Amino acid sequence: MNSLDTLFEDIKQILSKYSNDFKTVDEYLRSKAKNKKPGFHLYGKKDVSLFGKTPQPTYLAGVIQQKNYVSFYFSPIYSHPELTKEIPPELKKSLKGKSCFNIKKSSLELLSEIENTLLLGIKKYKEIKWV
Repeated sequence: MNSLDTLFEDIKQILSKYSNDFKTVDEYLRSKAKNKKPGFHLYGKKDVSLFGKTPQPTYLAGVIQQKNYVSFYFSPIYSHPELTKEIPPELKKSLKGKSCFNIKKSSLELLSEIENTLLLGIKKYKEIKWV
């Protein structure tokens, strides 16, 4: 197993640890991707209407193994940008776009920051009853 495989499995394990309260899938719901990559995603179990759209499960977080990095997706900073201030520095370095972190190397510190960030999002989404 190479280091990206291990990193993917480590992040997936973090997400799995909190999956009892969520719907889990191996790819984005309604994904149109032709080439399916290894992934794991957490969605709320109830349908919520966000931003005037049809009610659907709320996306919380996920991980996808890419060719040269592992992507950690964290939707709460997209829907609530003020949470970006609370993202720890090591993790924040890998933020690409609005809610995607492209990670090339693992460390215990980084994995801890991913878990703490995930907990931050779970807390926020539970407060506003999106999950």
